Order: sequence, then C-alpha cells, then structure tokens
Amino acid sequence: MCLAIQQMREESKIEGAVETYKDLGISLVETIKRIAERFQLTENESSELVKQYW
Repeated sequence: MCLAIQQMREESKIEGAVETYKDLGISLVETIKRIAERFQLTENESSELVKQYW
C-alpha cells in the first residue's frame, strides 16, 4: 500500500513538471530529457510518462 502511494505521488510530481514545461513552451524532446534527469529515469521511461501527460 505504501509503495502504491509513493508511486502515485511521484507520478503526480512528474505530471506537474510536464505541464509546467509545456506551459513554458519547452519542446517535447527537451521535456523528456529534463524529466529523465530530474527523476532519474531512462529516456524510454521518461518518454512514456511525458507522452502520457503531454
């Protein structure tokens, strides 16, 4: 249960970051790179998540 809550929080943070980058006019490709760096994800993981919220 605790792990599920932690995962939901992390995804919520990612969603917020994606929305912010998009509002600032940062490209999809650059957003994927920034999310990967910020949340220690691979580019593939980041790409999947970013496209989900883009």
